[in-house]
Amino acid sequence: MKKNYYTQLNNQFIYSLFYSSKKRKVNQFKHHHHTEIELGLILSGEGEYVLNGQTFCANEGDLFIVRSNEPHCIPVVTSNTLVAFNIQLSTFFLWNICSDYLPPQKILALINSDIEIYHKLHDTKLTHCIKNIAKLMESEEETAVFALRSEMLRVVMMICEKIEADEAIQIPSAARLNDIQASIDYIKRNYQKPISLFDMAKSAAMSPSYFSNTFKTISGMTPYHYLMTTRIEHALDSLKNSDKTVMSIALECGFPSLTSFNKAFKKFVGVVPSEFRK
Repeated sequence: MKKNYYTQLNNQFIYSLFYSSKKRKVNQFKHHHHTEIELGLILSGEGEYVLNGQTFCANEGDLFIVRSNEPHCIPVVTSNTLVAFNIQLSTFFLWNICSDYLPPQKILALINSDIEIYHKLHDTKLTHCIKNIAKLMESEEETAVFALRSEMLRVVMMICEKIEADEAIQIPSAARLNDIQASIDYIKRNYQKPISLFDMAKSAAMSPSYFSNTFKTISGMTPYHYLMTTRIEHALDSLKNSDKTVMSIALECGFPSLTSFNKAFKKFVGVVPSEFRK
């Protein structure tokens, strides 16, 4: 089960932690991507990990880095089961908490898929740190949440040490970071309604063209793609965890028709909603 964490002062989402398990399978391609940055550590088992069109061998101790808007899946599991521990980081956590300890160019490389990085790492220190995060997640001690925040920061710092960043890349100001966060909050509150680029730009007090460029730099995807990904993420959750009809899920997630929902879902996931549910 996914466990979400938020800041104490303003209740901003910062990261999610969860285990995932997949049984033996062959060539089951169900791609997905999300608005958060995902770190997936293989705890046991073997298989294939497809990320952004590249295929990697997935074995115990391998850590995969998936950035915003990068399609990925595990289509092949050659062992009986493959178990992973997953961390999903919000851009808020990276820009507002990690930025006090890391160069902004490295944070940008961890978010923006236009910048080349190594998607697969195998590092014993990183593995130990992430396994410690898994233990802290399961702890009921009051101090665990603070220790967890420290370990999360350490993981990001260790990953960023392995990233070569171009110092010449221009980074938006802190004021613009706050404006884009306001627009992200607006999208998450209103994804079920019709939203235009003008609406999103207005929530950030920017012109549409300037907003589009700034939003992509900070979040790793265009405003429209962020909106559609948010809708599809909620649709996936409903398809997996409810008995609602595909049509009702489509309307609840902001799609005007079943046809538009099927088209967007297949583009993002690789199959139509009815096939995903099987």
